[in-house]
Amino acid sequence: MLARKLKTKIGEDRMLVVHIPDIPPGEVEIIILKEDERADRVCDPVALIPRRRVGKITSKLRREDIYSDAR
Repeated sequence: MLARKLKTKIGEDRMLVVHIPDIPPGEVEIIILKEDERADRVCDPVALIPRRRVGKITSKLRREDIYSDAR
């Protein structure tokens, strides 16, 4: 299987013309990958969580300290 990676721009007319002289004639499969501009805004859900500063933790946290029914 031959593979070629090309980078180009699709114009306003939505036309793409490709000339590849080093691939022999025959049936080919073309895959088009395009970055989605909207995906950048929501791809990191952790960034959407509000952050709070509650101070420093001065001692070790044990399960018993966090849950009162763990004893």
